[in-house]
Amino acid sequence: MRMNDGSRNVLRISALLAALAVAAPLYAQTASAPDAAASAPTGLLEVGEVQTVAHVVSVDAANNAVTLRGPQGRQTTVAVDPAVANVSKLAPGDQVNILYKEALLLRADKVDAKGIRARVETTAATPASDGVTAAARSVQVVATVQKIDRKHRKVTLRGPTRTVVVDVPKDVPLEKLKVGDNIRADYVGATAVEVTRNGARVE
Repeated sequence: MRMNDGSRNVLRISALLAALAVAAPLYAQTASAPDAAASAPTGLLEVGEVQTVAHVVSVDAANNAVTLRGPQGRQTTVAVDPAVANVSKLAPGDQVNILYKEALLLRADKVDAKGIRARVETTAATPASDGVTAAARSVQVVATVQKIDRKHRKVTLRGPTRTVVVDVPKDVPLEKLKVGDNIRADYVGATAVEVTRNGARVE
């Protein structure tokens, strides 16, 4: 039986839809962030959240913070609320599964620093019980813009002691910044939402 053009078009469209149905979940798996965990998170991530498997580089028990190295080798210092985890129970080399909110840029002003980067001020946020400082810390730093991801509104800043990637909310102008600019930046450091080791909470 010969098929007319209309029948052929219907078959072509049906085949295309079937191919897309197969490709869609594959694309969703490969489009994850570079520091995403090998296994998918159990719930949907909010904007600015990262879930990853990382190794502990160092522990700051006094401020309940931990520096981690992710799968791509990037180091991130994350403040941890004592209600989330007790970082004094961690040691360099430990592998943890962590869900954290990325650092958030609050303000950025260009300065004539002539290549000099300096940490201007670091202020701990709300103190927690037992004399331990709680999660987020507000940081003011003179830094150099190393990279700008305008699509995802992320900026990489090189400060005096470390390089940090910060989320840029829509109320902070990004258009006037360019790579190489020296800026005075106010940002809230990365904060942990969940920390587990070997599938158990760190406490």
